[in-house]
Amino acid sequence: METALADNPDLEAAQRDADASGFDVRSARGTRMPRVSLTTSGGYSDFLGSVLAPAAPSTTSASTNVTMTIPLFQGGRPAARVRQAQARESQAIERVIGTERSVIAQTRAAFATWRAANAVADSSLIAVDANRLSLEGVRAENSVGTRTILDILNAEQELLNAQVQLVTARRDAYVAGFTLLAAMGRGEAEDIGLNDGAAGGTLYDPDTNYRRVRGNIWDWDQDPQPQAVSTRTRDTAPQTADVSGKQGPELGLPTQP
Repeated sequence: METALADNPDLEAAQRDADASGFDVRSARGTRMPRVSLTTSGGYSDFLGSVLAPAAPSTTSASTNVTMTIPLFQGGRPAARVRQAQARESQAIERVIGTERSVIAQTRAAFATWRAANAVADSSLIAVDANRLSLEGVRAENSVGTRTILDILNAEQELLNAQVQLVTARRDAYVAGFTLLAAMGRGEAEDIGLNDGAAGGTLYDPDTNYRRVRGNIWDWDQDPQPQAVSTRTRDTAPQTADVSGKQGPELGLPTQP
């Protein structure tokens, strides 16, 4: 939960919005304060030997103006803007608290689901071992004539059901684990190793991109023509129910009935 409160992207975004709302309040308060502006200008004239030239063939001029504006009465408009900004800041602060509650609830629920899924997987593994041992016993009893072929088939069915339950439980545990990582803010693409060419290209980093283009002042500058780097679904063969070559130990199933 501590990791989620520190790294969850939704909570971080809500906190940044609250910070921005605080700056909006300060900006609104600034409209009530005096304003000072500084203006400078310069000029140069050269008559280039013209017959209309005065005594001085060229002149240079420069001027500097300082203006101070002091608002005396604006009809309550600055105060209204301040109150509006404060109301929005209050809304943003409450949104942070609401997001924090949601993040904590999601993290606790995901952690509980993950633990439960792991417990189910452990119990399913024990059930698989027990049913496999039971199948061996039924086969041994069948060899001495105390069990029928139907008993063997029933034991194999129970073993298969236990194996299916084990695979399902392990899948649920993986899903719950990634759900927990996402709630903790540790499920981003770079966290799970997708920031390389083999996984679909380099991830977009706004800081890196800013440093790359901050010196480009040419109006006609642009990046290369965008090209797709993701894999296309139409290039992937459709899945089928054929599991030839993946029988027996690879799936954890008995190789002989």
